[in-house]
Amino acid sequence: MSTGWRNWSRSVRCAPHRIARPRDEAEVVDELALARSHSRTVRAVGSGHSFNALASTDGTLLDMSDCAGVERIDRDASTVTAWAGTSLAALNAALHREDMALPNVGTITGQTVAGALATGNHGTGLAHGPFASLVVALRLATADGRILDCDEHNDPELFRCARTSLGALGVVTKVTLRCVPAFRLRSEPGSRSLDDLLDGFDGWVGSADHVSANWLPWRDTVSTTKLHRTDASPTKGARLRPLVTTVDEVRCGIAGLSARFGPGMVRRVSETLPPHRPSVSYVDSSFRVFSFPQPVKFFALEHALPLAGVPDAVRALRGPLRRFGLFSPYSLLIRVGAADDAPLSPAYGRATGYVNLTVPRTARYVELLRTVEHVLREHDARPHWGKAHTATAEILRPRYPEWDTFARMRGKLDPDGRFTNDHIARLLGSPDE
Repeated sequence: MSTGWRNWSRSVRCAPHRIARPRDEAEVVDELALARSHSRTVRAVGSGHSFNALASTDGTLLDMSDCAGVERIDRDASTVTAWAGTSLAALNAALHREDMALPNVGTITGQTVAGALATGNHGTGLAHGPFASLVVALRLATADGRILDCDEHNDPELFRCARTSLGALGVVTKVTLRCVPAFRLRSEPGSRSLDDLLDGFDGWVGSADHVSANWLPWRDTVSTTKLHRTDASPTKGARLRPLVTTVDEVRCGIAGLSARFGPGMVRRVSETLPPHRPSVSYVDSSFRVFSFPQPVKFFALEHALPLAGVPDAVRALRGPLRRFGLFSPYSLLIRVGAADDAPLSPAYGRATGYVNLTVPRTARYVELLRTVEHVLREHDARPHWGKAHTATAEILRPRYPEWDTFARMRGKLDPDGRFTNDHIARLLGSPDE
């Protein structure tokens, strides 16, 4: 028997019958055979960064963190092949040593390659799809012990489905990703009124290679960041710049603790804590600009909306967020991305705007997330698979034009529901549906 498992945010606990840490593909297949012989379900997990019960199981939990490492960087093909449990931080570092890079990554790099794919992880930039759009090939261990190789030419429908699968088709063991020559980015902070940003949203989203905006709902202004590719040399002290954001995260954590003394305290403390150094423009290697260390644990909700619908959705949120009576010390984050063709990708079929709200880990703040979720749902939003939400298959199916494509693939590869748990069943239904 195992000793139990908790996710990164400590919001989910489970007691698997067995926790296995396979070191290679053969051991993954052996664990699947063992689970099959005992009629146990199987869930694979990486860093456990999902805020919901995606990885929870009372069967076999496959901790893929030892099935890690970069196998090959192919400069001629501009690809990198890595094992599923490789962290994005380790992948970035390996590429940087070879003067290569991923074209776009998200802010948290503790996640694993397979976990980031399974949940629809993304960065920001109108020309950039989610992380899964970088995949050019992958290997999948199925419920019956087979290893399937797929790409856009070899079993292309499986390839599209497996790129964002919630772990419901099998265990991804190895992934080949598209990469690019290493590049640098100039980070340019800014500030403008919220209404100005929303009124000029179409122009703003294309004003830089990567854009993001942060809005504290009690304010009428937003902080913006634009990232531009540049040939300029790294700024002196640039490696310390992401720590400014880390300090901000710590300040938010402290402010969140003040909520226990009254709903008005969060805003008051957020405005009176000593400010960090003013944000200034700087240049550094892309992967360092994209991400920052995150020591504070939190909850988060994020939904993917049609890009053109983001301004109306944010305007619709302004009233409920201000009336709720309890502000989050974290900003509402707006990012953008290109369309994707994976059937369960939140960016499927449309240029996408992502609206994210992070909150401290208390029950009252979970109520705030639910308020935001219901507003966004009215704007054709699709929830991030790894973040907090209450959507069910009945809500989700109409929002995904190729829902049935994925359902057929799931029924074909996992007819007995080996890779199902209660959370997956709520989201996707049973494999034969």
